[in-house]
Amino acid sequence: MSELDVIVIHVRAEQAAEYERLFAERELPRWREYKERGRLHQRPDIPCCLRRRPASGHRQVRHRRRGPSHAEHSQHDADPGFQEFSRLADAFQPEDPLVYGGQVLHAV
Repeated sequence: MSELDVIVIHVRAEQAAEYERLFAERELPRWREYKERGRLHQRPDIPCCLRRRPASGHRQVRHRRRGPSHAEHSQHDADPGFQEFSRLADAFQPEDPLVYGGQVLHAV
């Protein structure tokens, strides 16, 4: 059964473009490679939207990915390249990300 993960990252509004650049340079190629190797079932949204949170001055960046199982998610998170990206991305985040995930029960 496949797994769907949604990650909501909070980024300072004035740094949103810089975060998007970092993602495109460091993480997007890895997601493309994972797709080619069958570790992602569908093309992920990267990011699927940027929404301003007026009260905080932050933007929410939502990433969505679907893979064959939780094992692929764990492999991605253990990848040294992702860990370096995550370390760099932390500098843009004034608060912890929200991470949701689980098995896909129904797909159309």
